[in-house]
Amino acid sequence: MHPIVLGITGDHNTGKTTVAQLLQTHVDARAMAFSDGIYAEVAQAFGCSILELSDRLGKAQPQRLLALQHCTDKAFVQRMQAHAEGDLQTPRSPRQILEWWGSEYRRSQDADYWVKRTQHSINHYRSHNCHRPIVLADVYKLNEAELIRSLGGTIWRIERPGHEQRTAHATSTEHLQIQADLTLHNMGDIKHLQHLVLTSWHELQRYGHHQTAAAT
Repeated sequence: MHPIVLGITGDHNTGKTTVAQLLQTHVDARAMAFSDGIYAEVAQAFGCSILELSDRLGKAQPQRLLALQHCTDKAFVQRMQAHAEGDLQTPRSPRQILEWWGSEYRRSQDADYWVKRTQHSINHYRSHNCHRPIVLADVYKLNEAELIRSLGGTIWRIERPGHEQRTAHATSTEHLQIQADLTLHNMGDIKHLQHLVLTSWHELQRYGHHQTAAAT
């Protein structure tokens, strides 16, 4: 029997990563992400670490090591030179490079590029007879939700009043069209969220998919 696959969607900064961490800590879930491949590819192309790319404090800060001149993927450099302002020496922020790599570069080649890569990672994980549940905390696009469904998985939406974010970028708005099985309202402290998450998890294990429910 395959482990449970749970996808988490919602606006940025609503607690999706925290939910995944809670499940990782309390039910031994395996945390994965559609963005894992983006970080791995960018780190390899620019000769930096994933930690350098994921540091929250520096994510929006331009860095010399992320200037296009340091990228070994020439196809990416050529495409971004035509797409962006500035020259090869212009410092870029991790957020900018990750966004370009994920959407303007790879998704322009294949809209399902990251879905296919994530499915490969999940299949590889399952092939090792590991029965830990899998949690993906960054379900932002419809084809990502479709993958979760195709694997027999469940989708939770996390909402947090006052943290709604709307930008023009597709990955920040498309998640609004995803139909979730359960909506968790993150309205309290970490203990309150932990209670919601673990209660909902045990119900999922006991009864299967939720039917468009809400938990507060």
